Amino acid sequence: MFDKRFYPHLWLLIIYIPFVFIVKEFLPQNIARENGPVENFQLVLLAVGIYLCWQAMKKTRVLMDKYIWQAGMLFYILLFGRELSWGRALLMQSDGTMPKWRELGIWGDIAHPLIGILIALLLFLFYRGSFFRFLKNVKIPMWDLIFLVLFIFLVDISEHYNCSIFHGEIDEELFECAMYFEMLRVTNYIKIYALKHRF
Repeated sequence: MFDKRFYPHLWLLIIYIPFVFIVKEFLPQNIARENGPVENFQLVLLAVGIYLCWQAMKKTRVLMDKYIWQAGMLFYILLFGRELSWGRALLMQSDGTMPKWRELGIWGDIAHPLIGILIALLLFLFYRGSFFRFLKNVKIPMWDLIFLVLFIFLVDISEHYNCSIFHGEIDEELFECAMYFEMLRVTNYIKIYALKHRF
């Protein structure tokens, strides 16, 4: 089910898109660096996502829903790890580059298999929680979902294509902030609905 209301915060996101293209011209390039202020803010947003899912998992009385919220926590944890380049961003070298995997000893050997195991666990938890049945029994804010897809698209263009107005890390990181915000908005909306209507 979809909630088709157009909420006021969405107008701010509409303004945010041209704002990014204007403000990036005045921001220092290193604002989007690894471990910089924008990336650290993204980590805060993802930590909020972990907390929202944990809160829902603790409060729900529906066993199947607990699996869904555990999967949600793991999803945000995986994004958190990705933002830190799985620990490499915490070990920045003096020239501003991250160490290569082969330089990280045993962690460099086990990191990718561990990530694979976590992704498999994520899929298992969604399966145990009957994810698609869960979606049929909750409401999803339609316009927030549309904006989430839009920001995913804008992040992808900023990262992988060199268009006339899309260029540089600043675009990518600022659009990622909006993308994570919309993830939180969808997560929180579903959490509130599920806790209110599923027992």
